[in-house]
Amino acid sequence: LLQDFVVNLTRRTLLIIGLVIALGALGLNITPLIAAIGAAGLVIGLALQGTLSNFASGILILIYRPFDVGDAINAGGVAGKVEAMSLVSTRILTFDNQVQYVPNNSIWNNVITNITGLDTRRVDMTFGIGYTDDIAKAESIIREVITNHEKVLAEPEPVIKVSELADSSVNFIARPWSKTSDYWDVYWDITRRVKERFDAEGVGIPF
Repeated sequence: LLQDFVVNLTRRTLLIIGLVIALGALGLNITPLIAAIGAAGLVIGLALQGTLSNFASGILILIYRPFDVGDAINAGGVAGKVEAMSLVSTRILTFDNQVQYVPNNSIWNNVITNITGLDTRRVDMTFGIGYTDDIAKAESIIREVITNHEKVLAEPEPVIKVSELADSSVNFIARPWSKTSDYWDVYWDITRRVKERFDAEGVGIPF
C-alpha cells in the first residue's frame, strides 16, 4: 500500500513539475501559475486537515506495522479482525460480524492491542470455593483438569494458587497457557470441566 502511494505521488509530482518547466520553456510567465498552485495547496490543506491527519497516521501504521491484515485487534474503540487498510481508514470485521471503518488517526493516537500478534497466550481464570471446603482437594481438581486438557501447553507451566480470601469464598487463580487460536476453547472447556468435577467431588461454589 505504501509502495503504490509513493509511486503515484512521485508520478503526479513529476507531471506537475514537468508542466511548469514546459510552460516556462515556451516563454510563458509561470509566476502566477506557481502562486496559484501554492494558494490552492494551502486551501486544500486547511480544508482536509482531518483527512491529512488520518493520512499521516496511516503512513505511520504502515511503517511501524503494529498489526497486519488478518490480525485480531482492539484499537480505536473497536475490537475485531482487520480486513483491509487504506491510507485514511482501516476496515475491521467485529466479532459479532459487523463491518466498521475506523479512521487511522483514532487508531494511531490510542492504545493498540494486537490480540493475535503472538502465537501463545495466557488464559486467566478465577475459581471460588466455600470456606469450609478442602483447599488442597480443590487445587488438585483444578490442576488435574488443566493438565489433562489437550490444548493446554506444558510450557510455560500452569500457575494455580490461592489468591484471595473474599467475603464468601476462597478464590483460586488458574493461569494455563495455550496457542492463541485455542484461547477460548481452553477457557470454556476448563470452566465447564472444573464446575462438573467440583459437583462430582462435593466441592461447593458459593453464590
